[in-house]
Amino acid sequence: MKPKCKILQTFLSWEVVFVFCSTLLLTALYFLVVPFLEFVELKAWDLHFRQRGTVEPSGDFAFVAVDEESVNRDGRWPWPRRQMARLIEAVQDHGAKVIGLDMGFFEPDLKLRRNAVLDVRSRIEKGMPPGAGKELVRWLETIAQEEDDDLILSDTLQRLKVPLVLGHFFYFDKDQFVPEPPPTELLEKAQVPIVRTMGSPRVGRLNEAVGLEANIPVIEQSSRYMGSFNVFSDPDGTVRWMPLIFRFQDRIFPSLAMQMLAVAFPNSPLMVTLDTPGVRNIRLGSVSIPTSNKGELLLNYYGPAYTFPHFSATTLMHHESPPDCLKDRIVVIGNTTLGLYDMRPTPFSMTFPGVELHCTVMENIARQHFLQRIERNMPLVDLAAIFGLAGVFLLMQFFIRGLPLAGVVLFLFGGYILLTHWLFLQGGLWLNHVYPTMNLAVAYLGTSVHRYLKEEKEKRMIRNTFSLYVHGSVVEEMLANPERLRLGGEKKELTVMFSDIRGFTTLSEQRPAEELVPQLNEYLTRMTQVVFDHHGTLDKYIGDAVMAIFGAPLPQKDHPHRACATALDMIRVLKGLQQGWKERGLPVLEIGVGINTGLMMVGNMGSERRFDYTVLGDNVNLASRLEGLTKMYGVTIVVNESTWEAAQDRFVGRVLDVVRVKGKQKPVTIHQLMDNGENAAAHREPLRLYGDGIRFYQEMRWEEALRRFLEVEKFWPGDPPSRLYQGRCRHLLERKPSEEWSFVTTLDHK
Repeated sequence: MKPKCKILQTFLSWEVVFVFCSTLLLTALYFLVVPFLEFVELKAWDLHFRQRGTVEPSGDFAFVAVDEESVNRDGRWPWPRRQMARLIEAVQDHGAKVIGLDMGFFEPDLKLRRNAVLDVRSRIEKGMPPGAGKELVRWLETIAQEEDDDLILSDTLQRLKVPLVLGHFFYFDKDQFVPEPPPTELLEKAQVPIVRTMGSPRVGRLNEAVGLEANIPVIEQSSRYMGSFNVFSDPDGTVRWMPLIFRFQDRIFPSLAMQMLAVAFPNSPLMVTLDTPGVRNIRLGSVSIPTSNKGELLLNYYGPAYTFPHFSATTLMHHESPPDCLKDRIVVIGNTTLGLYDMRPTPFSMTFPGVELHCTVMENIARQHFLQRIERNMPLVDLAAIFGLAGVFLLMQFFIRGLPLAGVVLFLFGGYILLTHWLFLQGGLWLNHVYPTMNLAVAYLGTSVHRYLKEEKEKRMIRNTFSLYVHGSVVEEMLANPERLRLGGEKKELTVMFSDIRGFTTLSEQRPAEELVPQLNEYLTRMTQVVFDHHGTLDKYIGDAVMAIFGAPLPQKDHPHRACATALDMIRVLKGLQQGWKERGLPVLEIGVGINTGLMMVGNMGSERRFDYTVLGDNVNLASRLEGLTKMYGVTIVVNESTWEAAQDRFVGRVLDVVRVKGKQKPVTIHQLMDNGENAAAHREPLRLYGDGIRFYQEMRWEEALRRFLEVEKFWPGDPPSRLYQGRCRHLLERKPSEEWSFVTTLDHK
């Protein structure tokens, strides 16, 4: 094939076409702004703050909180205006440089004291003759004038020696309540003084207000400065952006934080530049503030709630704070009481004081700790990330396949996430997380599925060819690990189970084959299904016996538990079969089950021409012998000590004996598996008595042991192990054994 044809074939390969199409699809979704994906993106951005941790603010900005302690001590909220005047004076007296109010005085005060004085005056006028008590009435009118809370606050604000910025509130939904338009004089005083227009933004490009809730005139006229304390949340409720400007009646108005900074730094004038897309630039003196087209600042949070210096209002009013605690600080006063708490979810916490948001904005601007996601150029950066990550993957998949390619994809994924965090820390840049990584995942999954289907087609040919000659599990092992297609295996800790029909040889001699074979097939089918239900591997049928493996070929950490659960379910299923056999007049089959856990060889065993996947070793042989012991002890399931130690937390069982099997010198403790763990309470008392009996028997206290085994029969009449030990105890009591007696039972048969 010519080189040009090879290059063309490469560029037109399925992988290239698929990755290119998926990248175009993700690009389209990026511009369509899918809500769920945007939600994931927002949460991914929040993780950067938590990973970075808390950053100590400069200390130049602080807030005073009307908190629970203040309300409990100085009266419920809202406070009378005279109380607010007292608080504002206290903030000034403690050294504040500029004061801002994260609240508004939108309605006249209740003026309870003034009304009480006027009520007294009215009563006096009614109770005295006409013309009498004029001096008293005039005196009361003077007192009433002095007790007007709105005037008290207004006078206090006018006497302040430091600038104070009043707060007001904008409305944005014309279908809801909209207050009366404020006077033109107020709008001219509140608006941004310097606005450059390079193009008029269309309606909707900015935060367009339809109404303004201003302070009552007597308060509003007491200060030269005012700003909006509106806060906007993202679709998930979290505050990540703070508006710095608003448009109302074709005028631009600053936020509370922006106005406070402009007042605090009079030599750095506030200037807003507009163009057709929206806000082109906001400057505070020489500082250029990066904002969205709507004039919103992406907040760089310094930590969770109360990271900024903060003080309780009551401690300031009662002079319990250091006298210079607010010296040269720009201070915001706000409410943090429960019920009225201005809760704002942030990347750090779900309960962030709204008043602290204004401190965050001012600290960001004053220290130029900016984060950036500028709408005018970020789409190009994000698209470069989407196409770049896809291009790197496409290049790598031509040279790497399988697990190494998965490792490369994980490396690219992790590397990109680390890149976004590095850009966040070093440049304050918000690089999109979701779409580039999602495109990488789609590209990898799509090409992997295509490759898998292609390989599966080839495997199906192998499976159809070889499944006629070898066990199905071996075929799967061949397909998964072709290098293991050799004789031999590996040593692993597994659990092996043998089940056998008792007296089947005798039964086969007594019953015709045409009657017995269908019954045997029915039994083996149901037992095999139980093994498969617990993800066991059917090793083989040995006549009427079933041999199963747990823990191979696929690793299973709980293989002892699976084997025990299988054995109990086999007994349960057998009882159902027995009922059916009785009704059909067929012989009732009984089985014994032996289970052992230990090291054994597992793998392909046999000849070079024919082999099978099976297990070999002493522990396999021991499991077969344990099955044979079920007859001797009159029980259904016998498990070795190694199995019981691993599975006893989920099952009920008891010690049967300590035995030394033929051909082995080391004795083993064998147990009877009785029931599932949830039924342990029903067996607690007889098991305690039985356990005491075993202990007394081993300690040569046979009379006490005999009594315990007899007591067990009150709970379990005719219990075979208890009767076995009763016989042993009576024999030992009648014929005292030699000093060399051992409680270990030696078996001389297999």
